[in-house]
Amino acid sequence: MLPIRLYNTYMDKEIKHIGTKCGKLLLFGGVYSNLQALEKLISIAEEEGIKPENCISTGDITGYCAQPEETVQLFQKWGALGIAGNVELQLASDSEDCGCDFKSGSRCDDFSKMWFPYTKGRLSKESLDSMKNIPEYISFDYGNKKVTVVHGNYGNTSEFIFKSNATESKERCFQETKSDIIIAGHCGLPFHQTIKEKVWLNPGVIGMPANDGTPRVWYMMLDIINGEVIYTHHSFEYDAETAQKLMYKNHLPEAYGDTLTSGIWDNMEILPELEKMGQGIPIYFNQEQKNTIQTKTQKKMANTYYDPADLRKFGKITEWSEELGTKFFDYYGKVFEEGALSAREKSLIALAVSHVVKCPYCIDAYTKDGLQKGITKEEMMEAVHVGAAIESGATLVHGVQMMNKYNKLSM
Repeated sequence: MLPIRLYNTYMDKEIKHIGTKCGKLLLFGGVYSNLQALEKLISIAEEEGIKPENCISTGDITGYCAQPEETVQLFQKWGALGIAGNVELQLASDSEDCGCDFKSGSRCDDFSKMWFPYTKGRLSKESLDSMKNIPEYISFDYGNKKVTVVHGNYGNTSEFIFKSNATESKERCFQETKSDIIIAGHCGLPFHQTIKEKVWLNPGVIGMPANDGTPRVWYMMLDIINGEVIYTHHSFEYDAETAQKLMYKNHLPEAYGDTLTSGIWDNMEILPELEKMGQGIPIYFNQEQKNTIQTKTQKKMANTYYDPADLRKFGKITEWSEELGTKFFDYYGKVFEEGALSAREKSLIALAVSHVVKCPYCIDAYTKDGLQKGITKEEMMEAVHVGAAIESGATLVHGVQMMNKYNKLSM
């Protein structure tokens, strides 16, 4: 059962219009009480000459990390704009859980029972009271576009929206807000997506890495060039080691602390199948970023026909055939839901088929998925042998066709 405050998000969907914005904008989300990351972001804004009122947060200033009060104080002193994420809504209504919409009994749900009371207990009355005045949605005019900022989605602050899912939900958001551009947060992964000439932007979060095997965190910039709104993704590294040590010191979830420096999420419970495939693969949005990432991580790859980073481009198949691509991903996601077969059984089948069709992308993806689901290396190898046996048998049984044809021709 959802807390009362989150029920109200379905009934009271008032959008605060803040007028017209000009100049370069900096977009970010999910600070998650990570003071060190916020300090670095502020320095980036200052270096870029972006005024605080042109820096916009998608919510969740507080969260998993160890310095909630210091983070709120710095954010308020900075003077950036922002909306309430589910964490702010829950704190403002004196709720006892984070309202993240984690599945009951999941690892993330169990972890939230550690960090949310910690966050609530360390915020001053002034900081808690200030959250009651944060708008849940804001909109503004930018160039010739109407922009609306939401946390998860309009009408559902806790909805996890990724690039590969929720197409109908995204379209409904554009329609109900009468917007050309939606800026959203909550899911933790940066992406951009064009849907029927409308643009959905998620700048990612700065409080946690994006599950790509690097400690980098993400934000976006918007600018108007030749009358057109232009968006770019950006990342940065910061003093993650200090943030991590403070989490350990204050007995916050060690798995989240480990993520700060490893760049790998402890689990992928909230991720659709396509996004799961990207775990551990560095994100880049252009060649320059790719080269920078490889230099910093010292992971230059050999010139191979199959580039592991191409797995992240799987979603791009919708760009040349939006209708068919979208239908495929809807079907793909549905196939891997729990049904007559468990998710674990489906993962093993997918791994075996991946070897039969010899797809390196799928092998990478479902080896990782299997590990997440507790599948052992012995089970994985046995599944591969099953696939190999069926493939070999299929090849040999077609020998009958050869024999029949030979006998017919030699008569």
